[in-house]
Amino acid sequence: MDTPTVLIIIGITGDLSKRKLLPAIGDMAAAGVLPKQFRIIGITRQHTVTLSSVLEGVRNAELIRENMTVFPMSLADAADYERLRSHLHVISQPWGEDAQLLWYLAVPPTTAWPIIEQLGRSGLSRLQNTKLLLEKPFGIDRASAEELIAHVERSFTTQQVYRIDHYLAKETVQNIVVFRQDNSLFERTWNRDAIERIDILASETIGIEGRVAFYEQTGALRDLVQSHLLQLAALTLMTLPPDGKLERIPEARRALLGTLTVDLGSIKRGQYADYRRTVANPASMVETFVSLTLFSTDTRWQGVPITLTTGKALSEKKTDIVVTYRHNGAPQQNRLTLRLQPNEGVELCFFAKRPGYDRTIERVPLAFTYADHFDALPDAYGRVVLDALRGDHTLFASSGEVLESWRIVDAVRKSWELNADTLMVYPRGAAPEQVLRKNPRD
Repeated sequence: MDTPTVLIIIGITGDLSKRKLLPAIGDMAAAGVLPKQFRIIGITRQHTVTLSSVLEGVRNAELIRENMTVFPMSLADAADYERLRSHLHVISQPWGEDAQLLWYLAVPPTTAWPIIEQLGRSGLSRLQNTKLLLEKPFGIDRASAEELIAHVERSFTTQQVYRIDHYLAKETVQNIVVFRQDNSLFERTWNRDAIERIDILASETIGIEGRVAFYEQTGALRDLVQSHLLQLAALTLMTLPPDGKLERIPEARRALLGTLTVDLGSIKRGQYADYRRTVANPASMVETFVSLTLFSTDTRWQGVPITLTTGKALSEKKTDIVVTYRHNGAPQQNRLTLRLQPNEGVELCFFAKRPGYDRTIERVPLAFTYADHFDALPDAYGRVVLDALRGDHTLFASSGEVLESWRIVDAVRKSWELNADTLMVYPRGAAPEQVLRKNPRD
């Protein structure tokens, strides 16, 4: 695709732009995947910001410098939006056709709300081939998510909106669909008849350093479960679209999420030992660890527990999807692990006879690691921008998915409101299994 394009990044001086977005665009320029006629406009409220300061330390900055400008403006001033419209016209005029406009809101949701309103009032949202890219979180519960969706749809159509969950754009996450779709050995056994349970784990060794204000308002349930882990569950369990029609994947994820309910008796939440001191709130009940089990009404998965677990300040950094197969008369079970990070790859544990005179059975791994076969994995944010350029919604969260995930999370939060004494305290460096064994009264 080589449509003339202008990428407007609102919040160009923010951490997201400098650490993730601009380096990813620099890598795309180096790979030659950007349109030939491509410009970046970095929006800032600070009139002292220079292009050099924005690009300082950015990979491949020299490849995007000539095609980027910084545009200071007030995000609340209607006149500045008109000034921006004129600037966009000047940029696209030499191209002989209107450019597609990608509005990337690299700002917090509270800041995004009035910007979306101004884009609608100014008519910028209705210019031909205009798209809106939104960062999570998409609300703080189902009710606020519904309000946000309605607010966005007053200015933009559904097809114009791209809700970013960068987990969906990770190469290893995209591989979940390929792994299932193109390996009949596994897809034919991808059901309750062969699989006993599925466990999805995202553990981190770091605490909430540098994110105190954010985390006190959010917690692990909203931060990781509502978006990343439920999306991983949906990709793992969904019915694959027929004939490889990838554009149907968002609807397949939404349909699967709609079948999930929480086993309220399975919910566990914890907080690492020095969290309250870090946030200077001795009464904080914000969870840094959460685990819950879901069940699906889909006939392929009825009775199969799907457990989601995430936590901070744990013993190991990793994100895994572990599929445990049924015994089927054997004394032990096969286990398939999709390693999403780090050491990205796939491992299947099966059983073999240990060499010798005795019949000793041993679990052995059959493993594939990305690093052994491929070059470095591309950054997820580059894929986000590229798919928006192409108009491909496959790796973006639909409004239906957002609402279904909040339905599940709201049920967990309501359970906590009714059972306020369920918060466990665990030491830094604990393994997830240790935390799960703890009692809130320990």
